[in-house]
Amino acid sequence: MEDKLKELEKRIGYKFQDFSLLKHALMHSSYTNEKHLPKYQCNERLEFLGDAVLEVTISDYVFREYPGYNEGRLTKLRSSLVCEYTLAICARDVELGKYLLLSRGEDATGGRERDSILSDAFEALIGAIYLDGGMDRARTFIHTHLLKDVEDKSLFYDAKTILQEMVQAG
Repeated sequence: MEDKLKELEKRIGYKFQDFSLLKHALMHSSYTNEKHLPKYQCNERLEFLGDAVLEVTISDYVFREYPGYNEGRLTKLRSSLVCEYTLAICARDVELGKYLLLSRGEDATGGRERDSILSDAFEALIGAIYLDGGMDRARTFIHTHLLKDVEDKSLFYDAKTILQEMVQAG
């Protein structure tokens, strides 16, 4: 397992000081349930933290990079960048799915390719990098793996936003 995780470190361009944080970021709740581990050992707490780090990093980025955008356009752009679909694309770019710790059942039913699992793990990875290396390292990771092609990623809005816009347009 350790060799596999070192391979992931190379893929993401970040070497963990505390290797247990990387393993923790990859531990899905189905795995902890199957192994009868305490619930807090799954990656959900790291996902919570990573989501907050991602939100502030993306907000700062779009605020600075798009000075002509009003609050509505900034919010829309940020939403497109932090939506499940976009984060799953980023997770696939680094092949995060192949490193996930899943239960046998979750693995057998395609969990490694499920957008929700991949996006959550990507956020957990951000949280782990933040705890291990601080905000600057987390920001660098986000800029490298999420913001490298903002214009393409910003085209993907979640279905709810599109539907709301269509309804409001009348």
